[in-house]
Amino acid sequence: MLSKVFKVQAIIGLVAVGVYATQGQVIGAAYGFFIGMMNVLMLSFTFGKANQRAEEDPRSGILILYMSAVIRFVLLAVLFIIGLSFLEESQAFPVVLTFVLMQLGQLFNLRGKQRLTD
Repeated sequence: MLSKVFKVQAIIGLVAVGVYATQGQVIGAAYGFFIGMMNVLMLSFTFGKANQRAEEDPRSGILILYMSAVIRFVLLAVLFIIGLSFLEESQAFPVVLTFVLMQLGQLFNLRGKQRLTD
């Protein structure tokens, strides 16, 4: 499961980085790629943890997912703020667009699933 998520989002991110490399904005796109991959890593790690805990106590599995969402939101906000404060203004759009496209790649992973943790 993890490898499929990584492959789809990595391919989308690398295509975006390649497109922006032709326009001289590779640094912004690469940073967006980094943020996107950090999100996938954290998401897959916490899903694994939640599934393990849910076997013992379903409520603790749900709690892990909720806490993960809060932590990921804060971490992603911090990463965006740090990155956008150090990059030039022209690099902001590639950062955001690369990240968004990678997150849209998550839809390929969810296709055909009845539950998010399947």
